[in-house]
Amino acid sequence: MNDNERDRVKVLLVDDNAFARSVSRRVLRSAGVGSIQEAASGQEGMDLLGQQVDVVFCDLMMPIMDGIQSIRHLATLAAPPALVIVSSTNAVLLKTAEAMARARGLRVLGAIEKPLTVGAVRYVLSRFGEEPSSLDRHGAVDLTLDDFEVALAKEQFLLYFQPKIRVADNSVAGFESLVRWRHPDKGLILPGDFIPAAERSGRIGALTDQITILAMTQCAAWISSGFRTKVSINLSAYMLVDLDLPDRMAGQAASFGIDPRQLILEITESGVLQDDGDTLDILARLHMKGFPLSIDDFGTGYSSMEQLSRIPFAEMKIDRTFVNGAAENATVRAILESSADLGRSLRMSVVAEGVETQKDWDTVRNAGIDIVQGYFAGRPMAADQIPAWLTEWTRTHPA
Repeated sequence: MNDNERDRVKVLLVDDNAFARSVSRRVLRSAGVGSIQEAASGQEGMDLLGQQVDVVFCDLMMPIMDGIQSIRHLATLAAPPALVIVSSTNAVLLKTAEAMARARGLRVLGAIEKPLTVGAVRYVLSRFGEEPSSLDRHGAVDLTLDDFEVALAKEQFLLYFQPKIRVADNSVAGFESLVRWRHPDKGLILPGDFIPAAERSGRIGALTDQITILAMTQCAAWISSGFRTKVSINLSAYMLVDLDLPDRMAGQAASFGIDPRQLILEITESGVLQDDGDTLDILARLHMKGFPLSIDDFGTGYSSMEQLSRIPFAEMKIDRTFVNGAAENATVRAILESSADLGRSLRMSVVAEGVETQKDWDTVRNAGIDIVQGYFAGRPMAADQIPAWLTEWTRTHPA
């Protein structure tokens, strides 16, 4: 986001402390924000939301209606503004509030410990112009099961690819394939708006088959052009009851002439335990057929140690919650470093998700992490955009 774009953003500053508001107002103006409204309480801030507001900077520690209550109210709006959480309280509480706001469907640009700085404000506002992640969307896209069935029949799904970079030498370790729905009327729809419905309706298997074929097609195309790389495919936990899955995926890989070792299968940690017997049967056979298994979003589930002790994972992906901002948060950094140590001790490749800044990169490098993924290296992109990205990445980050 450039200076002109920041000048057009309409900010609502909610803080009960008059001096803190005056300091924050000066910082926001120095950061290039042109339109600033102020509220001296949570209730006053909620009343002002009837006017156009793009981003709310909300303090946590306020009397009568505190920041947590304000965020809860914000989440009830049909089209809530983006949110920046601000407080002088401890960093752990800031993280808790941020996670709570995301869980309520709000688009959270970040959390800032007081006092605000120009650099911190510019950073969070730079995210305002980005494509919202599936975690930040508020379910605004109205879709039906019939829409989904038409999309399957007409093959309206496509893949974007986000690079995974080796920390040691800045080389490309592979790409994660991320599905998008190219709707003829509603444009590009992100997975957070249709994956849950596909899982509930029992159609996630048909979607996964299409995604797998698309990923293998691209992987084979890269190999034939001399660009040998790995491609990660996300497997829904709802697929881990399909006992035919290992044979089907092995047959598909063979038909494309792809070594299964080139295809990493990412399984979300919280989704591994669906049907214990069938799940372990499927994961064991996928491993036996050569597919590397990756435990995704590590640290966000409730049975991490048990998962690692009984499933042959080759890769651990540490969730972005324990990566982005770890440089400034000692507690989060400790979790990041201990997770990395655990992965290395189990001879797993360790990937840090959500690396967005040079500080994030330096922190994960110091933690001994093998691979990074995040906006710092590259956003999800169409396959035809990758050559240009690769040229620029190699130029700016030589080995």
